[in-house]
Amino acid sequence: MMRNYIVFISPSTEAADLAAKMTAGQQDIEIIAARLKDGVKAAQAAVQNGARVLISRGFTHHMISEKLPHIPLVDLEFGGYDILRAYLEAVKIGKPIAIIDSRAVVEGVGSIEDILGIKEKSLKIIIDSYQDYAAGIDQAAAAGAGCIVGNQAVSQRAIARGLCGIVIGSGREALSRAFLTARHLLAVEQLRDANAQQIETIVNAVDYGILAINNQAGITAINSEAERILNLAGLEGAARQTLITRLHQCMSEGERHLGIIEKIAPDVEVVVNYQSIISGGQVIGGVATLQELGHFQAVERKTREELARRGRMAKYSFLDIKSECPGMRTAIADARRFARYDDTVLILGETGVGKEYFAHAIHLASDRKNGPFVAVNCAAIPENILESELFGYAEGAFTGAKKGGKTGLFEQAHGGTIFLDEIGEMSENLQTRLLRVLQEHEVYRLGDDRVTPVDIRVIAATNRDLDAMVQSGKFREDLYYRLDVLTVEVPPLRERKADIEIFIGSFIAEFNAKYHTTVEGVDQDGMRLLLQYDWPGNIRELYNIVGRLAAQATEPVIGVEEVRRVLKRRLRFEQHTVSGLQPYARTVDAAAIREALAQTDGNKQKAAELLGIGRATLWRKLKKFE
Repeated sequence: MMRNYIVFISPSTEAADLAAKMTAGQQDIEIIAARLKDGVKAAQAAVQNGARVLISRGFTHHMISEKLPHIPLVDLEFGGYDILRAYLEAVKIGKPIAIIDSRAVVEGVGSIEDILGIKEKSLKIIIDSYQDYAAGIDQAAAAGAGCIVGNQAVSQRAIARGLCGIVIGSGREALSRAFLTARHLLAVEQLRDANAQQIETIVNAVDYGILAINNQAGITAINSEAERILNLAGLEGAARQTLITRLHQCMSEGERHLGIIEKIAPDVEVVVNYQSIISGGQVIGGVATLQELGHFQAVERKTREELARRGRMAKYSFLDIKSECPGMRTAIADARRFARYDDTVLILGETGVGKEYFAHAIHLASDRKNGPFVAVNCAAIPENILESELFGYAEGAFTGAKKGGKTGLFEQAHGGTIFLDEIGEMSENLQTRLLRVLQEHEVYRLGDDRVTPVDIRVIAATNRDLDAMVQSGKFREDLYYRLDVLTVEVPPLRERKADIEIFIGSFIAEFNAKYHTTVEGVDQDGMRLLLQYDWPGNIRELYNIVGRLAAQATEPVIGVEEVRRVLKRRLRFEQHTVSGLQPYARTVDAAAIREALAQTDGNKQKAAELLGIGRATLWRKLKKFE
């Protein structure tokens, strides 16, 4: 295993010896004496052996930086003491002095001369590249300089010319600074390695392929899953090029394309997402994620099944049911007590009063809270479909039956609760079958002669008068008595006006969070108008009204005129005053339905909202009146 360490490529043996003494016993720094081309070769060999940070100086530093531009390289800069020592040594010789080195060194000598008050200044020649130093020595010699001060290469060339050469050496101070800087860089590189390793592990752990490219269509990242998928085609290079070409096209458009099915081989299809990588407003690359089509379909199928399973869970507790009304508090207290008893509960109340909230809350407060909660609206599903939904069916039970049959909702609720909303709309045939479930706790699937035991609790709800339906023969008396064991009566909103302001504040906060609006509330006159309205559609109608008011609001506080304009559509009579509202009759008869349809040009959804009833209820009443 290669180790991460620092290597000092020293152009001078003196600096190498001093560095070796300073770092004796330290395992993270290696000292190598080599200069110029030999120094470059030593640096390359060190990097291959695991060196992460290099140190060098002078022309050797410059040459290494050109050959290894991606390796952190510390420049061993001469310190003030280093320059001063070399300058004083040159002064002792007594010959005219020339300083030939980088701008920083030359300017440093100038500062020393000013500090020491030296009148006869040295000749100063700045060299910017390795090739300039010979010409600099020629210039100094022509000017009469007898002692040349500079780096190793300058000093050796001066001596070869018969001049005196003084090397600016690296002292302890400069070496200490360089080592400290190199250790900081090494720590950064190690942290970067750890992050890169973590990212690589994450990228290779995902179950889909990842292929990333740069602006030149060169691959910058590809994980093992992408390579596996591309190898499936048997033509890895061609398949890869197909994806790169499409991805590069996506980058040129600066867009993304999701869910594209690509046929990368005669029998291999993949689902690909193409995404541009944008930084600073510029496209700097692109990434494609890919999955085998079969795997994608399997994941989608599993996700749907999981979502369906999660849908069998109660969402509301008694904490979600708030009221200041004594009648409502009584209903809540009754429901809390009934939750402890594992028996059938019947919830009575008009449309929109929140009966489903009670059903959810009772389940969550019961011993069955960890079991499934299955909710079904008996009025929203046609009778023939509702029967198969509730009881399930065996394979081949009817034309179009799913292979293997289907599990019914009663079976899906096993160990938990089934909530039968709008039970008053259930047909007599289904009433009979439901009665058997309540009595025997077992179900027969359609087309099957086998009995399936079920452990369920039934919570039923209706807005119908079941007593009257029993008297008229429209609801089985024995079923009614089976259901009417623990009964909760939820009062309508008109009987709990104290709750209206609570609901309005809560609904406004919900709409503000959902649509990023800043509605603060309703003014006093508008609130009085809302309190005087009779709310035949109860909380559901109030929720719709508040949503419309919040959507239409142009000021933080909703005014009375906005309230009047919205409520006007809900009233039977067009003309009204703040003190004399005439709401829709609570009994929605044929005349009321005809008038609502006329006002909405036959739009049944809007007519239902106008009447304060659900769409399913409107369809049911239309069928009845027809």
